[in-house]
Amino acid sequence: MKNAVVLWTGGKDSALAYFELKDKYNIVKFVTFVPKTDKKFVAHPVELMKAQSSSIGAQHEFVRVGEPFKEGYIDAMKQLKKEGIEVVITGDISTINGQPNFIEECCKGLLEIDMPLWEHDRRALLDKFIENNFEILISLSYKKDFEEHITGRKLDKTLVEELKVLQDKTGIDPCGENGEYHTNVLDAPYFNDKIDLDFTVEEKEHYHSINIVNITVTPKN
Repeated sequence: MKNAVVLWTGGKDSALAYFELKDKYNIVKFVTFVPKTDKKFVAHPVELMKAQSSSIGAQHEFVRVGEPFKEGYIDAMKQLKKEGIEVVITGDISTINGQPNFIEECCKGLLEIDMPLWEHDRRALLDKFIENNFEILISLSYKKDFEEHITGRKLDKTLVEELKVLQDKTGIDPCGENGEYHTNVLDAPYFNDKIDLDFTVEEKEHYHSINIVNITVTPKN
């Protein structure tokens, strides 16, 4: 088994990528890239990511990168290679605006990259979350994409069907790959603990987002 890391965001796509490949590789740790400045992550709060990795029982490293970002990421990949890492796993689904995949470019000549969700049918991916009992919270949604915001809702069967209808109506990516919305995973088949959040929904100029008040972790039977 090759040694691998998962680029973890705490969202549905990195969580599904791990689900798909956790038995294929020796997952050494989760890695989250964060800016050197103490910038608050609105859609994917750091404290929640820590609770997720703790529930999974995964080592989790937060790697600080600064400008120029590409060079910072490449340096981080070089360090991973020195540590014996061979493969980087990401939850990327597609190129955005025809641009090359950023992580793939940074790994070139250094590490293999495995993207198990790449160019998969969006509706099939959404159905997979439902079939495998993922519990997913919408943490941010943009006003330009939704007449009525979906922030704070669970990505359940009802919302999945709404997203499919909206795709037919307006052309949005139902998985939010173009940034329409962001998510946090609260439970998955491989979680040892279930995560519950107390939160409020805040309105900003261009989006609605959750503001976490409290995180509760409960062991699963």
